[in-house]
Amino acid sequence: MQKKIIISAPRFYGIDKAIKESFQHYGFNVILNNYRTESTIQEKIARRLTKKISLTKPFFMPLIRHYLSEENNIFKNMIRQESPDLLFVIKGDHLFPETLRVIKNEMNIPLVAYIWDDPFYSYAGLYADDYRRTNFEKGMYLYDQIFVYDTYYVNEIKKRGIENVAYLPLAANSRRNKDVTITKTNGTKFDYDICFVGVPYPNRVEVLDSLHSYKLGVFGDGWGKYFLSRGKKVPAYYRGQAIGEKVIQIYRDSKIALNIHDPEARDGVNTRTFDILACGARELVDYKKSLDDHFKVGEEIIAYKDPEELHKLTDYYLQHVKELDEISERGRQRVLREHTWHHRIEQLIRTLSDRKIFSY
Repeated sequence: MQKKIIISAPRFYGIDKAIKESFQHYGFNVILNNYRTESTIQEKIARRLTKKISLTKPFFMPLIRHYLSEENNIFKNMIRQESPDLLFVIKGDHLFPETLRVIKNEMNIPLVAYIWDDPFYSYAGLYADDYRRTNFEKGMYLYDQIFVYDTYYVNEIKKRGIENVAYLPLAANSRRNKDVTITKTNGTKFDYDICFVGVPYPNRVEVLDSLHSYKLGVFGDGWGKYFLSRGKKVPAYYRGQAIGEKVIQIYRDSKIALNIHDPEARDGVNTRTFDILACGARELVDYKKSLDDHFKVGEEIIAYKDPEELHKLTDYYLQHVKELDEISERGRQRVLREHTWHHRIEQLIRTLSDRKIFSY
């Protein structure tokens, strides 16, 4: 009989679906439950007021808790009705510890978490309410197993007394990137020297601003809001939003696809590290320690450690595109051999089986 897994995850550029498909690949019956990440107007107002005027917290925090409590109750009822063999939670900031306690102790369902951001909101906490910022940390002792994308946070969780935590890197969605037929729209070709796709962070903006002498194309969400909220004009290098096949086309058409990690990544790498190579593009990435675990740096992927090296490497590979093609092809083959979501879920299942949490 097929074992049933419920995945509770935010919608995130198809990664949630790729993980679902990988569990299904190994024969599981999988239900993907996407929880809400967009705040209501009332929540946004309450959060802003409590951050600006701390005395308002007793009045507005119950409102924020009300919305989350309703969602937690609906979620518990769904779990009770479906009675899965495993609950797989991605991020976990939406679930109260008391919700986890009911699922674990009263329903006797194993709990597994996968963390692909800073679990303690040391940076993103500026944009989260008190509950979402602390739910995971307060409830992490209830999980039977925690997987984390970055070894730095593995150690941070262990420092807080949790031992059942393991490193599980992010990966590529090989199905999305393999043999994709790219269609041109109105003859458009994204022939940039350098492209970047992602949301704005100060470290990213600083790097991109320094590349003004190149033909630069930047795409992604939140760029208008980022600059306008700071009283600045949106830079000319910003070209608009991009999702799906358009992203792949941008990567492939550009001479170099730049990958700049967000401030939360300490030692671990993001999904773009694998996805850019998997789709056949030429990647230049800011160096993270775990790159050495996944690739032969310099032979399968090119990485820079400071702005000076970034400019040096950019100038070199714009003049030696074929050499970068050869490096990127070796990187692509490495990704398809070792770094897809199928590989990660296989590793996860093996760990859970070895620890007798969940048998395959």
